[in-house]
Amino acid sequence: MVGRGRRVCLGIAPWAIGLLLGWGVPTSARAEGVHPSRWIASDAPIYLEVLRPSQLVDRAMGESFQKALGAVPNYAKYRRSDAYKEAHGVLEGIAGKLDTTWDKGLRDIAGGGIVLAVEAEPGKSARVVLIVTPSDPAFLKRANEVLLDLARKDAEGKGKPDPVKTGEHRGITGYEAGNGAYAIVEGKLVIANRSEALKRVIDRALDGDKAGASIADNAKWKERRDAAGPDAVAWGFVRLDRLRELDAKRFAFGDDEAQGPLTLFFGSWIESLRKADWASATLNWTESGLGAELTLPTPAGGHRAPLKGFVPPKGQGARTPANPPGTIASVSLWRDWSRVWEAREDLFPPEMVQGLDKLDGVAGQFFGGRDFGKGVLGSLADDWRLVVTLQDYAAMKPVPNVKLPAFALVIDLKPGDDDDFPQRLKVAFQSFVGLVNLGAAQSKAPPLEMGNETVDGVTLLTTKFMLPKVPADPKEPVNQRHNFSPSVAQVGNHFIVGSSIGLTRDLVRTLKEPAAAGDATLLVEADGGRLAQLVELNKERMVMQNMLDKGHDKVQAEGEIGLLAHLLRYLGHGKLSVKDGPDALRLGLNFALSQ
Repeated sequence: MVGRGRRVCLGIAPWAIGLLLGWGVPTSARAEGVHPSRWIASDAPIYLEVLRPSQLVDRAMGESFQKALGAVPNYAKYRRSDAYKEAHGVLEGIAGKLDTTWDKGLRDIAGGGIVLAVEAEPGKSARVVLIVTPSDPAFLKRANEVLLDLARKDAEGKGKPDPVKTGEHRGITGYEAGNGAYAIVEGKLVIANRSEALKRVIDRALDGDKAGASIADNAKWKERRDAAGPDAVAWGFVRLDRLRELDAKRFAFGDDEAQGPLTLFFGSWIESLRKADWASATLNWTESGLGAELTLPTPAGGHRAPLKGFVPPKGQGARTPANPPGTIASVSLWRDWSRVWEAREDLFPPEMVQGLDKLDGVAGQFFGGRDFGKGVLGSLADDWRLVVTLQDYAAMKPVPNVKLPAFALVIDLKPGDDDDFPQRLKVAFQSFVGLVNLGAAQSKAPPLEMGNETVDGVTLLTTKFMLPKVPADPKEPVNQRHNFSPSVAQVGNHFIVGSSIGLTRDLVRTLKEPAAAGDATLLVEADGGRLAQLVELNKERMVMQNMLDKGHDKVQAEGEIGLLAHLLRYLGHGKLSVKDGPDALRLGLNFALSQ
């Protein structure tokens, strides 16, 4: 193969970008021949593949996605720029010489799919390989000839040397431009970050299959690829064990000792990541939905004993998230905090354990001297739910200038565990209000007035900030504190701690309907439309803050805030789930896209 060459003509760049985007035709139209995975080394640590290029381009060129993309100021600006017009003109010119259109040409070149792999050896630079399978190999050959001819004529016309160097390896012509090299091998376009990497792929293609030599012989690779569903447009496979061999410090994801605050919330998931030999991910994209799934194997023999408080028994996981009116986001988590507390010395570093031990004494002041582990956490069940909602801002008196959402924590109590404990929680709430009022007195802020009311037979302990006798100056901004009216209530075994009376009322009604438990450890739902509504309610204030923080003018700031609201609406309703299964940890993220 040739030595290092010079930069290729700018006219080739848009074509290369199109290839990298993976535009193509359905998988069924792929060219015959060996699958490119056979040309990737068995120990390659990273393997990515576009399975259905046509679906990817259909979604990317679809009206809803283009509308969302068009709301991005920089993209819209680029579409109007001379650089875009020039690049588009180059593509049209190349397509004309090939008697096709630029989009059909891209489909013909990348129609059989795209494989991107990273190969590496300890102490050596990584080899990056991109293999594009055309639906029409003859068209690929013609396209290469046209591109080379255009690049060389452009350089000649400018009095510059040939931008592409040519050489041969085992009878196959290779081309080198800049820091990369490429060749057409058995009807496929192979691009590598350097000649040596390209030679290796050519050798594998010419020498044929050798048992165990390619990543396609890896049993787990096969299993995960077969698991990609009919809507999967792309998938990836990462050999975590190989990454650790190559750079143990970077890819160990921590040692076997305690991981501190991260372990407190993500203990079992961190252990799965640290011990997993592999990870796989898939991307699904249909007209109505966008989704991704990440899979990691569960540690051999299951999680170690100190982490049992993070993993629910089968069928007894997180409950269906609560969904009162106006819900922006809702979270449901299974967590045995009492068991986590008892295992704290095995999970956390000594300095963190000391801090947690101090919490025991502080908690005793709020719960009548109870032991925090057994007396407090031991009285709580494993179901924890958090709800965030819009509020009835028009009904607030006074109406705050910055409108914040309401949020509430729903804590489940162990049935019949301790009849005294719910009352202790209410007393703890009253003590908290007392501390808030003590701080308010020192800062001359309005105190919280306590009260109570009954909703559907359930008594709520309520608070609200005291209003001054003299009305405030209407020109003065209303403090954010008036978004809050903390309250608590108990509905059966559910104890509600809410930031506003309105949300607590709604949850009293919502929680009377039982919620089913499932296999997930964590469930999260979010409504993009309502998030966008919250952005619009605070748009004026957010624009001002954007101008102050980023130095933008008003038009630029309004553009950024408008883009945020638009993208939130486009993403629609989102769902996240995390399942700790006996064989694998599965994280799924899905969006029901707005049309």
